[in-house]
Amino acid sequence: MILTTINQFTEIVPTAVGVDNFADLKPYTESAELWLKTNVLGKDLFATIDGEAFADEDLRKLCRNVIANHAYWDAIPFLDVVHTNSGFAVISGNNKVPASKERVERLREQCIIRRDNEVENLISFLEQTAAYHDEWKGSPTYSVLSDCLIQTARELELYANWNGTRKDFLKLRPKLIQETISKIEPVFSRDYIEELIEKQRDNDVSADDSRVLVLLKQALGCIIDGNQNIAEAIAADALRYIDANEAQFATYFASSEFAARNTPGYTNETDSPIFSSIY
Repeated sequence: MILTTINQFTEIVPTAVGVDNFADLKPYTESAELWLKTNVLGKDLFATIDGEAFADEDLRKLCRNVIANHAYWDAIPFLDVVHTNSGFAVISGNNKVPASKERVERLREQCIIRRDNEVENLISFLEQTAAYHDEWKGSPTYSVLSDCLIQTARELELYANWNGTRKDFLKLRPKLIQETISKIEPVFSRDYIEELIEKQRDNDVSADDSRVLVLLKQALGCIIDGNQNIAEAIAADALRYIDANEAQFATYFASSEFAARNTPGYTNETDSPIFSSIY
């Protein structure tokens, strides 16, 4: 396990100081570690961090931050309730008054907010640390994390008038992918967008690709904000740059979308599957 003691837990979640026995939290920390492995790290990187010889305490601490907050959120409903022969009862110490339902719910909500912030910190750390890229970026987990032009909640905050947690971002992520497929790929080609996403995964984005990528992320952000006209203007700027630098964008110029739009007699009609109002 990555989080193994009550002291490690209470350093992250001070309100858990009243829990004397780590065994009371262990089922929830184990579940949280499984969540972290499945949703963020992938099994290979998780196994490395969980190993006895692993020495990167900074990365372990980031993982513990996620685990503790997820585990506490999961555990809170069970910590002060016991199942008796006559039903459920609230556990109450002699000198303590049970917290109100509202306080407990606020605490749980804050745990999820902190967990999501720590996940963003963890992803940022891993993106910046090449030593972990083979294990992390080679996993199916990372493939799911990275199959969108905009990959994190913090990135969406940069490109849209949006403020939310990672949980909120994950709810919005299908829309980001759908808008990419329906509004960006028909113009810039599916092959080139897939290439850009793969280059992001591999940290292999060229200066020319980076310029286009930033513009496309800005366009996506405007779409999320409902600013379609601005999104089209930004996309048109990206397309002009590509057209002026053909040698740098071989995948786009070899695509079926480019060929269709440059076929003699082609008309950009609204009922065309490759219609775009930026032309």
